[in-house]
Amino acid sequence: MKKIAVPIDMLGLAIRHLANPVAADDAATKGHADTVADQARATAIATIAAQRGIPNGYATLDVDGKLAIGQLPALAITDTFVVGSEAEMLALDVQVGDVAIRSDQQKSYILAIDGANDIGHWRELLASGYVVAVDGMTGYITLSWQTDIGDGVATSFLLGHGLGTRDVQVAVLDAADDYADVECRVTRPSDWEVRVEFGIAAPAANAYRVVVQR
Repeated sequence: MKKIAVPIDMLGLAIRHLANPVAADDAATKGHADTVADQARATAIATIAAQRGIPNGYATLDVDGKLAIGQLPALAITDTFVVGSEAEMLALDVQVGDVAIRSDQQKSYILAIDGANDIGHWRELLASGYVVAVDGMTGYITLSWQTDIGDGVATSFLLGHGLGTRDVQVAVLDAADDYADVECRVTRPSDWEVRVEFGIAAPAANAYRVVVQR
């Protein structure tokens, strides 16, 4: 038998005494619909309760509204170790994520792969936004050196600046004259020293400031 759906205007009236629906398109009373909804809600609540705190289920909260400690995964804690050589770094008893600070290099390394005794398992940490080298130099870098000279007797001063190059600029300044430039002869006998000479006029005690810069 062919069924035809025909809209009916009930003019605000209700259909009463309906039997419980059987087919998908059967009409149902409000009471039946409410019962079905309540059963679905109860089933959902029971399912959530049964899956609370179990693997592939739902996490539970403690009285403070936080995850229970027993349901948290193991946390990776990064430890930091200061060592003075590669040998000391490779001898560390560490885990992936731990950091070794090499005091001999002024560098830091992080263990990227299990097996700290293999240098290939370590990765150097580069600080983004920071200078890692100056003019090819790394580590602690000294770019200038200064000292006061003059004793009222000497006219020539050999000064060890320790900058490791003859490519330096030397300024001699008069402390008593607002640090005005002082004319003198400057030579660079080695990578580590400069000589300043004043002819016959010996500067007074600590009269001049010598500044050496790379």
